Amino acid sequence: MTKYFLLFALVMFVWWLWQKSASTRGTTRRPANKREPERMVQCAHCGVNQPVSESILADDRYYCCPAHLRDARSDRA
Repeated sequence: MTKYFLLFALVMFVWWLWQKSASTRGTTRRPANKREPERMVQCAHCGVNQPVSESILADDRYYCCPAHLRDARSDRA
């Protein structure tokens, strides 16, 4: 009789561990970093669209790289 009780206790312990691990798996998932969409601007020299954070603002115009800013300034001179 005792060995059946121990077997039942072992089965219940394994079942409890399985339930505990299944419930913690669902809570440890982190939501993906949801970033807000960034405003896109167009390069005044070549027309490429890119995020504002990667653009260079000069003379109220956006440029995609320093070379295009230099070219635009030399065209105006």
